[in-house]
Amino acid sequence: MNLKALLRSFSDHVSNICKKASQKVGVLARLHDLISCETNLHLYLTAIIPNLTYCHTVWHFCKASDRCKLERVQERSLRIIFNSKTDTYDALLSRAKLHSLHNRCLQDITILMFKVKNGLVPDYIMALFRNSNKGYSLRNADFDLPRFSSVHYGRHSIRYLGPYLWSELSAIDKNRLTIGNFRKNIRDKNLSALIEDACSNCLICTS
Repeated sequence: MNLKALLRSFSDHVSNICKKASQKVGVLARLHDLISCETNLHLYLTAIIPNLTYCHTVWHFCKASDRCKLERVQERSLRIIFNSKTDTYDALLSRAKLHSLHNRCLQDITILMFKVKNGLVPDYIMALFRNSNKGYSLRNADFDLPRFSSVHYGRHSIRYLGPYLWSELSAIDKNRLTIGNFRKNIRDKNLSALIEDACSNCLICTS
């Protein structure tokens, strides 16, 4: 499957996700006057966000327009929860103590890299990031950044983005002892700022 066909497949998938999530957002709107803001937010976190983020590291490399569809579902949910028509999306995220869906996915990719680094994933995933020419132990070395074949398509491969995000972490972050401690720490970070200017001419990022 070529990239354009893959993007169409991702677009269909994202549309389906947004449709299912929007139905639940409609329920949230009908319940708004009957339950507290805190309960509404809890319902969003437990019943809607899982729809928007399930396996999103797989289809993270969808078009920018598809990512916007997902963010609009989250924004609509937060406007209902906080009964706000004027707050910016960033302000709503701050009130809910949440990150954008895009940033959450980057966090999950980084968490995946911690698991790879520490041998917590199956061999077929480890093989995606292992440099067979060097033969080093991933536990004792950082990842190599592979070359990407075309600037037209940007750096859109988990084999590139995962090691790139990992390379931007501090030594303290990389050497966390447990996955729980690493996950808790990474959830506070804005990783999207690291890649905002990386693909300005990319087909995926501009479509």
